[in-house]
Amino acid sequence: MSSSSFRFKQFEVFHDRCAMKVGMDGVLLGAWAKPFLELNEAAGLRILDVGSGSGLIALMLAQRFPSSSVFGIEKDIKAALQAQENVARSPWSERIEIIQGSFPESINDNFLPEEQQFDLIVSNPPYYRNALKGSIYARNLARHGDKLSFEQLTMSAAGLLGEQGTFALIVPAEAAELMEELCWGQRLYLTTICQIEHRRGKEPKRCLMSFTKSRADICRQVLQIEDSKGEYTPEFKALTSEFYL
Repeated sequence: MSSSSFRFKQFEVFHDRCAMKVGMDGVLLGAWAKPFLELNEAAGLRILDVGSGSGLIALMLAQRFPSSSVFGIEKDIKAALQAQENVARSPWSERIEIIQGSFPESINDNFLPEEQQFDLIVSNPPYYRNALKGSIYARNLARHGDKLSFEQLTMSAAGLLGEQGTFALIVPAEAAELMEELCWGQRLYLTTICQIEHRRGKEPKRCLMSFTKSRADICRQVLQIEDSKGEYTPEFKALTSEFYL
């Protein structure tokens, strides 16, 4: 890996012009998120990555679901251009489209109403809404909820999600309850929640969450990234084995 890119098994992501670099949150979501099983096995999945950044998650999902059409939307112009370049170099350039613009307005501008529903919507959203902001505007935009609040994200995702679709995202552990409440208000129901522990005994810092329009028993998971020796756990290796060299 160089400072300007990160190499995976089947693709490389350049991120030197992106405010937020390739990181663990994006890798976890890209490896974990999935649609309903019956849709997973069907042709023609439509996937939307909100806040695509470098295009990492869009690329991971295109690799995982060979029949899918993947759309990424990114507001920052430099990041969107770099994501488009990353896609163009990938094996799945014909199945991924990166749209530069605001969410959800640019989705509405690029699709006819009958084409606007998706089988899987994913997002690694801006979340440091109350944290002290830095001096770099692009990084603030990526990390803070001022330009894309959780409320706006949830409401827009609910409108774009198909009846059998799944909305999946990664949030700070302390925001999980808020996200569940917001989704409930949009008639999106929690189906799976995975607490991410860096090491055993440490408080979870992130939660992977999956919502659908149909109520079901909630599946509760815990994923530990490293063992006591600082080595990746077998569970983490299994989750990311398709991607890491």
